[in-house]
Amino acid sequence: MKPYSLLLIVFLYTLGFGAKKDDVQNNFLSFETIKKEEKGLKRDFLINEFLKQKSTTENQAYESLKYIDSMNDQLLTNFAIKYKHDETLAVIQCMKMPINQLLSSYADCIKLGLNYKEASFLNPLQINQLSNITSNKYPTFAKKLKVLSSAIPFTKIITLDSDSFYELYFNLPTDFKQRYFNYKLPRKTFFRINKDKINFEKYLKENITNRSFDIVNGSFLAMDDTHLTYNASFLLGLNAFEFNNMDKAKLFLQNALIKADEKKLNQVLFWLYKTTKNRSYLRDILLNNSTDLYTILAKEVLNENHKLEYKHISNKEFIENTKELSIKNQAFLYSLIKITSNFDKKFISKEFKVGVLSQDYTLEDIESFYKNGLAMKKSISLIKKGLLKDEDTNVLLKYLKVNNKNDSLNLLKNNFMLNEKIDKILAFEFISDDKLEKFLLNYYFYINNNLKDKKKEFKLFSIFESLN
Repeated sequence: MKPYSLLLIVFLYTLGFGAKKDDVQNNFLSFETIKKEEKGLKRDFLINEFLKQKSTTENQAYESLKYIDSMNDQLLTNFAIKYKHDETLAVIQCMKMPINQLLSSYADCIKLGLNYKEASFLNPLQINQLSNITSNKYPTFAKKLKVLSSAIPFTKIITLDSDSFYELYFNLPTDFKQRYFNYKLPRKTFFRINKDKINFEKYLKENITNRSFDIVNGSFLAMDDTHLTYNASFLLGLNAFEFNNMDKAKLFLQNALIKADEKKLNQVLFWLYKTTKNRSYLRDILLNNSTDLYTILAKEVLNENHKLEYKHISNKEFIENTKELSIKNQAFLYSLIKITSNFDKKFISKEFKVGVLSQDYTLEDIESFYKNGLAMKKSISLIKKGLLKDEDTNVLLKYLKVNNKNDSLNLLKNNFMLNEKIDKILAFEFISDDKLEKFLLNYYFYINNNLKDKKKEFKLFSIFESLN
């Protein structure tokens, strides 16, 4: 059980000390079913559905707490509604309270219900009001609010301790950070926050991938990356590349190469080629046994007949439900399903989304889903029809839209607006993650493995070339 869940559940469990036990009805969503299920996401999902049942009593809701592995908002909300305990309902009410009501609330409620993103849209008088209410009980929280109300927020955030700096910075909207934090960090602040390597790397990524942060990104060119991670050195290399400082880019990327593990080797070799135009880096990629995006790109640049292999699943139900679609739409759905659920119809996400495509869907028959999963035909039918009909939209943009990755979509749009000549593969690197890379790999191989005319090979470069 995770520490956060344990603390919260113990607190809630003590509220019901001495509660009477009720006989559980003999239906599928019963304690018997829950007890038989192993601890984890699937059991939490069943408990959530159990709490939503009309027949579930207050005492049964209370008893269910001991079986929860990881508490989330849905579980907490459904428990509170069912258990009807005043303090628990008050917690939920505070968490969902509108800003205008929080302004006249009390310290505990403000701390629960107010996030820094919401606070950044308030005027200084309102922020100071909230800060004054919370200052005695939550002084650190109040101090961070004061940063937002100051005339020059940058001068305040650089005085915070490392933990407070990162907590505030990572939870503010991009527009706010662009307006107020696009400055070179003072040496004292830099060395203070640099000690936390994980968060510092995240800080680098948030800035470098957004080219609006021109001043702070320019300051990174002088950074010593000797003791930084591979990811940090690689990001610094991309940053220098976009500034067209190829000497610095090569230096950072060579440092990244020294730190690269087997999974990252092809990535940094490819960007050393992009920086130096030395094709020997591409040949080094093809000497590796792994198959990734950079192997395909190296093969395409060198125009070599290098055989690549990538394992695919042949799923009869998928084939039957997509036979009327174009090969590109088949490839899009196949790749999406493969990285989301690996064709598991019983898949449940941590947000309790269900089915092969991990979607919000109200299940009418929980027992049927538990035994058989959600039919693939139903999952596919929940996809917005316009996305499948539109053959012209770049497949990367389709992927981002389906997964509601609005931050990545906005980042792409912003970077292309700032520099319409930005390297397309660089723009991709700025939004990429493991899932997106696997999606593209599956998409590329699905099309090429199912082409009737093998001479008309689908090119990976074509995806990047049409990205804008």
